[in-house]
Amino acid sequence: MCQKEVILLNNGLITNLSGEIKDTIEKRVNETIELLNQIQDKTTLNYLKALMGLKYDYEQLSDFENAEKVARQCLEILFKESFQGVKEADTSKYVLDCYDTLARCGDFESFLIAIEWNRPIEKQFYLPRRKILKKFGLIQAFQDVADGKLDFLCINMPPRSGKSTTGIFFCVFMACLYPDRSILGNGHSASLTQSFYNEVLNICTSEEYRFHDIFPTVRIVNKSAEYSYIDFNNEKRFHTLMFKSVDGGTTGLAEASNLLYCDDLVKDVETANNPDRLEKLFYTYTSTIQDRKVQRKGKDGVYRPCPEVHINTPWSIHDVTNRLIQIYGDDGSNPRVRIISVPCYDENGDSNFKYDYGKGFDVDYYKQLEASEDPVIFSAKYLMRPIERDGIVFSKDTINFYNELPSETPDKIVAYADVSHGGADYFSMPVGYVYGNEVYIEHVLFKHNFGGDDYIRPYVKNLIIDNNVTRVGIEKNNGGDFFATLVEQDLKACGYRCNITTHNAPTNKSKADRILACQNEIKGIATEQNTYRLYFKNPDLIKGDRDYLDAMQNLYSWNQNPKMQNKIHDDMPDSLAGLITNVLGGSMVGKAKSINANKYLY
Repeated sequence: MCQKEVILLNNGLITNLSGEIKDTIEKRVNETIELLNQIQDKTTLNYLKALMGLKYDYEQLSDFENAEKVARQCLEILFKESFQGVKEADTSKYVLDCYDTLARCGDFESFLIAIEWNRPIEKQFYLPRRKILKKFGLIQAFQDVADGKLDFLCINMPPRSGKSTTGIFFCVFMACLYPDRSILGNGHSASLTQSFYNEVLNICTSEEYRFHDIFPTVRIVNKSAEYSYIDFNNEKRFHTLMFKSVDGGTTGLAEASNLLYCDDLVKDVETANNPDRLEKLFYTYTSTIQDRKVQRKGKDGVYRPCPEVHINTPWSIHDVTNRLIQIYGDDGSNPRVRIISVPCYDENGDSNFKYDYGKGFDVDYYKQLEASEDPVIFSAKYLMRPIERDGIVFSKDTINFYNELPSETPDKIVAYADVSHGGADYFSMPVGYVYGNEVYIEHVLFKHNFGGDDYIRPYVKNLIIDNNVTRVGIEKNNGGDFFATLVEQDLKACGYRCNITTHNAPTNKSKADRILACQNEIKGIATEQNTYRLYFKNPDLIKGDRDYLDAMQNLYSWNQNPKMQNKIHDDMPDSLAGLITNVLGGSMVGKAKSINANKYLY
C-alpha cells in the first residue's frame, strides 16, 4: 500500500465516523497507517500483521470497502513466492481469515472457498468445479447479482453439473449479507423445495461448514421444516429464507426483498409437452411469485425490484423462463439481463463438465446418454435447446435404419455438402450408397466451428476417396463454389476423378419448404413410384461416431414451427434435402432394380 493510497483510505474513513468507540478505533487506524507507510520492506511478517490489524479495524467500523481492499492486499502478499515470513500452517490461517473478511464484504467466491475450508478437497463442492464454473461466467454472474448489477439471471446447464448447488450457496450468502431482507425460493414441487430448505439448513448448522466462523453475528432464531422457512437474527412475517412450490401459494405468506430464486419450475417433459399446463404455470408464476418482489434501494442508489435468478432446464420456448427471456431479451442489449447456457459438449465435441478430483462427466457418459435418451429430451436437458414436439418432423420412430449394406455393388455413391466456414452452423456432408431407389447413409461428415477450409478439406477429400464417391453436390452459400474448386483440385492432385456440381442455396423459408418436400424420402416412405428412400445406420452402430451422432441429433431436433426457425440448426436435414433434390434428382430415372432390402434393415 503506497502512502497516497493509505491517505485516501484514511480520509474516506474519517468522513463517516462518530462516537467514542469509533474515535478510538479511528485513532488506531491512523497509527497503523502511519506505521505501514514507514515500513520499507512490504514482504515482512510485521508488515502483514499490521495490515491484518488494519483489516480487522475496518470491519469493526463497518467500512467494508476498505476492509476488502486491505484483505486483497494481504492475499497478494501471502501468495507471493518472495514472502517467507510465515510457516505454512500460519499462512493458511491468514489466508482463511482474509477469505472470511472478503465473504463478509460481499465476495461470493471467497464465501464458497471459506465455507468449505475444513472439508476434504474430494468432498468439497466448489474448488473441484472452480475452473469450469468460472470459465463459463457463473461465479461472476452471481457476483453481479449480489452487487446489484443484474435484474435477471438465467442459468441453463445439464443435470448434476452444479448449477442448483451453486444457487443454494448463493441463497445462504445473500441471506447472511442481508438477514433483515427476505428470499423467496421456488421449484416445481414441495419435495424439491423441501430439499432446498434441508440443504440450506445443513450449510448453516453442520460442523462440516464454517457458517458461524464467517458470519458470527448471524444466527438462526426461527425455522420450520413443515413450512420450509428460516429466520436469521429476528423472527419476521416475511422470513429470511422461504421455499415454496410453484403452486404452493405465496400471497400474504412470502415476499422477495432480497432475492427471487426459481429452480426448475417445469417438472418434466410431460408438463413441457402440454401447452395448457405451461400457460397455467406462467400465469401462476406472474400472479403469485413474480408479484412478490418488492422495491429496494441498490448500491447505486436506485430503487428497483429485487433481482431474479432462474436455474433452468430449457424444456420449451413456452415455459416460464424462456418466456421471460423473450420478454427481457436475450441479445445482450440489456446489461441488466444475463443468460448463461452451457451444453454438455464443447465446440470440439468433448465434455464441458470434466471437473477435478474425479467429479463431473466425460464425453463417453454423455454419448451413452445421447444414444439411449429420447432425442427431444436429450436436446433440452443436455444441449440446452428447447424443442417443441409440436412441429418435430423427424424422430427415431419415423425414420428407417439398417444394420449392414446390401451385398450387391451399389449403383452409385453420392454426397452433398452444406458448406459452413465456421460460426454457429455445421459443415454437413452425408454420403449415400444408392441401390435402386434405396439410399443408405453410410457416413456423415458433420463438423461445428471446424476452423476453416484448410481444416475441413482433407476430411472432405478422404471421405470422397475412401467411399469411392462419384458425384458430389456442394451448396454455393458462403463461398461454396470456390470451395468446390479447391476440393476438385485436391482430388485431382490425388489422381481421383469425381463429378462435382454446385447449387444455389435456398432462403430460410425455401430451406424449410425443401426439407418438408423431401421428408417422405428422408423418412424412407415410398409414396410415389421411383421415389428414393433413405436409410440410416442403426443407432447401436454409431455410438463411437461423433459426427454421425451429432448429425442425427441435428436431424431429430429440426422443427418446422416458424417460431423455431431462428433457434435451431437445420444443417443435416438441409444437406439430406440437397442430396435428394440436387444430386439424386428427386426421383429415379429409368427402371428401378428389384432388391430385397428387408433383410438389411433394422
